[in-house]
Amino acid sequence: MMKTVIRVLICFGLLVMAGSAEEITVVDSTGRCLSLDVPVQKVVSLGTGVAEYLYVLDGGKSLVGRDSYSHFPPALEEVAIAGKSSYSPDLELIVSLHPDLVIADTMLSDDNLKELENAGIPVMIESLVDPAKDIEVMERLGALIGKEERSLELIGFIKGYQDLIRKRTAGLKPDDKPKVFLEWAGKPYHTISSGNPSDTLIRVAGGDNVAKDLGNRTHSYITVSPEWVVEVDPDVIIQQRSSNKAFSGDELRALRDEIIARPELADVKAVKDGRVYLVSGEIRYGVRSVICQLYMANMFYPGLFEDVDLDAVHRDLVKRFYGIELDGGLYVYPN
Repeated sequence: MMKTVIRVLICFGLLVMAGSAEEITVVDSTGRCLSLDVPVQKVVSLGTGVAEYLYVLDGGKSLVGRDSYSHFPPALEEVAIAGKSSYSPDLELIVSLHPDLVIADTMLSDDNLKELENAGIPVMIESLVDPAKDIEVMERLGALIGKEERSLELIGFIKGYQDLIRKRTAGLKPDDKPKVFLEWAGKPYHTISSGNPSDTLIRVAGGDNVAKDLGNRTHSYITVSPEWVVEVDPDVIIQQRSSNKAFSGDELRALRDEIIARPELADVKAVKDGRVYLVSGEIRYGVRSVICQLYMANMFYPGLFEDVDLDAVHRDLVKRFYGIELDGGLYVYPN
């Protein structure tokens, strides 16, 4: 903690000394200090959710490379894949692209970080996976790309709906919050504890993660037994599924039916009450995380959000910030 504070103070001092409108100094999510000429013209994005956000800012003009998981909006398919993820970057390709900045997440190894920096490429460690931190990351990136006004427009959209959730759930007592069991990535009984961004997502939406106390800071993914789930008896079960596109109704219905058909869960409250949901990973991270937050809030408190057309909010976001129409697939089932 003290090292991070010292780094921030050093960065602040550099920013004061720079005094130039063409250079800014920022502290990334890990406390590393970078001074960069702005606006940054060429970016390789390997951090989760970042390419999607950068596209909002400038229509993809600054993106010269992306991770293989970034494919929304569809126009990103035209951007070179510079690595499957931060864990496995294509260093030779990245260097050949001559980027002004590489944005990776914490999966980037120290060796790969050093190799990029030795090639004279600044590296920023950021991702958009945690609703509690996404806004400040967006503000930093907006400043670097020189699109602060566009960034603030999107941030205003996100905060507006987050405030709506907060206001409508503010008067609820702890005992009123539904107990939520989340299955991670479609793996039966694989879940998440506190410190995990998905735990934050549940909390922001007004739920209580039943597995929040099972892990720790370094191990927030855990597998529990069916007997444990029966014992905690969740009010809501959510399974997140990874995909590179929206699902069809038949696909999500079949996945939900598999959960409901598990004989060991027959007497669990969520199953008996029909409160079992599927959520596509497509809206879990980045810009569209606020859509996931709204859908989850509606799962937890349908009476509080019945006046909000969630699909219309999603369409509005995609049209306003990406200039495209939302495809006809499903991202939540049932919705």
